[in-house]
Amino acid sequence: MADSEALPSLAGDSVAVEALLRAVFGVVVDEAIQKGTSASQKVCEWKEPEELKQLLDLELRSQGESQEQILERCRAVIRYSVKTGHPRFFNQLFSGLDPHALAGRIITESLNTSQYTYEIAPVFVLMEEEVLRKLRALVGWSSGDGIFCPGGSISNMYAVNLARYQRYPDCKQRGLRTLPPLALFTSKEVGKRHRPNPGLLILISSHVTTPSRRELRFWDLALTVSESRLMREGKWSPTIWRGRLVWPKLRVLCRSWSVPPLAPLC
Repeated sequence: MADSEALPSLAGDSVAVEALLRAVFGVVVDEAIQKGTSASQKVCEWKEPEELKQLLDLELRSQGESQEQILERCRAVIRYSVKTGHPRFFNQLFSGLDPHALAGRIITESLNTSQYTYEIAPVFVLMEEEVLRKLRALVGWSSGDGIFCPGGSISNMYAVNLARYQRYPDCKQRGLRTLPPLALFTSKEVGKRHRPNPGLLILISSHVTTPSRRELRFWDLALTVSESRLMREGKWSPTIWRGRLVWPKLRVLCRSWSVPPLAPLC
């Protein structure tokens, strides 16, 4: 239970609020932007978990702290965090610091509004529609809709979900139990972001062993599904397929196997 006594607040004191935010922004500019993007500084002041717990003092208390203590905590958070804007930080997902993008994030965080309706976010909804229009134009679409995804995992899950809806548009009304078993073929070396998706969508995921981590060849897929059946029925041979995954022919095979085609694979 929290104490009944309210914690100290700056609400209503515009001078104190401005002083605090200017001081915090000063720390961010000095520590995160200037030092955090300098090659003469470390990418991260690394500490082991137990040592870092002691340095940060993360205990949740019922009493507030002075502005000096708050600013010191801000410096500590930056000091012991990874500086993604550092010139020697390399990551497959993000890197670098764009001051214009940072300014935009400061505005969105300050407004602290959701983006789901025009009534609550009129400016951002119009901006979202314009960005989606531009993205559709880049792939040659003159109309359509879109959604922004927070990461690769959910993007892949959305794609599989859309494929299921494309094949069975009434699956939500009928229920998943009425659908035939669905299959999703992936390479055995598929990244971790793909693995949870089949379980959430109630699909069967088949891992295919491939000689290369970057390709899924028809030969490997055929061996996984049924090598003897293909050979016996004369529906496939290496001289015909040449080790390539040819979608139109794969669709024919899926139909002949009575496997529900799941676009775009089948």
